[in-house]
Amino acid sequence: MVKVAKFGGSSVASAEQFKKVKNIVGLDDARRFVVVSAVGKANKEDNKVTDLLYLCYAHTKYNINFDNIFKIIEDKFIGIKEELGLNFDIEGELAKLKSEIGKGIDEEYLVSRGEYLTGLLMAEYLDYHFVDAKDLIFYNYQGEIDFPKTQEAFDKIVREYDRVLIPGFYGSLPNGEVKIMTRGGGDVSGAIIANIANAKVYENWTDVSGILMADPRIISNPHEIKVISYSELRELSYMGASVLHEEAIFPVRDKDIPIQIKNTNAPHVEGTIISDNKEIGDKQIVTGIAGKKDFSIITIKKHHMANEVGLIARTLKIFEDFNVSIEHIPSGIDSFSVVVETSNIRPFIYELVAKIKSVIKPDEINVTHDISLIATVGENMKNSKGLSGRLFKALGEAGVNIALISQTNDEINIIVGVHNSDYEKTINTIYQEFK
Repeated sequence: MVKVAKFGGSSVASAEQFKKVKNIVGLDDARRFVVVSAVGKANKEDNKVTDLLYLCYAHTKYNINFDNIFKIIEDKFIGIKEELGLNFDIEGELAKLKSEIGKGIDEEYLVSRGEYLTGLLMAEYLDYHFVDAKDLIFYNYQGEIDFPKTQEAFDKIVREYDRVLIPGFYGSLPNGEVKIMTRGGGDVSGAIIANIANAKVYENWTDVSGILMADPRIISNPHEIKVISYSELRELSYMGASVLHEEAIFPVRDKDIPIQIKNTNAPHVEGTIISDNKEIGDKQIVTGIAGKKDFSIITIKKHHMANEVGLIARTLKIFEDFNVSIEHIPSGIDSFSVVVETSNIRPFIYELVAKIKSVIKPDEINVTHDISLIATVGENMKNSKGLSGRLFKALGEAGVNIALISQTNDEINIIVGVHNSDYEKTINTIYQEFK
């Protein structure tokens, strides 16, 4: 059996965390492939190495001295090396990098060095073979992973090495240039490795013991989700729940490889399993609740709208022309609404409304700001009669005014729009009803 273990920035933030990683890896011989993020925050006042590298680049861009910032980076890596008694010449690598920054350097290459240097230290500490991600994870020029090329490189490596460590967050383009992923991309790197290794499970080690049913900043000690499907996770991630990079789902979903979210600081806790396998554990009716604030609802009313072919399409074309992404389009007989993030339309809201009036010629158009969208997610909801009634009854008794309701035919997700002032109350009410 093969497991891929990915450790996030908080899991490699100090020498003490390195020791925890080594203990975890040593407990299971199946953890043959390890992926690491860059050194993260050791405490709340600390800085992530990735953030510091971005800051170094910004300083050089405006010809500002970056020595003080780079010194923090040096102290982090050298401190880990010395405390663990490692032999790798991290000082030489850091001196080389500093020289490259001073001469001008590609931003993506620079930022990727956080994972690169962390990986070099961790590889020695675990006694794993280090493989630079640029020599393993390959992109095409469209920004898509070249899986056949990546698989070929992986197969060649494992013929020679049984235990491999790979830095996350980056790969390379066909011309050899480093290409980084979006923030949190180390999760995606781990999923890619799990795919090409045909892993039994992809372990994602972080600083929380799984995915929570609701935001702990709103709900005190919310239940942990034991099992969640890929689709449910996508819905919750899109609405703001952030434990795993949402793009990390696709490489493992293709091969039905479960993801297990685990806590480096509490490795005995089972955590959350992400899988579509119906035989893995029992699931609640409602899996999770998540939401986001600051949306706007643009409502267009026009008599006999249902008889006018292409009306909604013409409206959506206006939003496309303004490069605005649309969240939801609830509709009635003589009206429909377009829900968008307020920040996406704020700079040109008056021009947008004027264009809609000019093209659509509505009888009335209204814009409502300060709306929150809250998603109640669960694949078992469709099999539970009266669930929607329970949800709306609970919100009504709590005095929450619902401005919008959206539900797809698969019934995996019920979204309500409420005023920002009712955001916390709405999440708390739904949680108390279905916990």
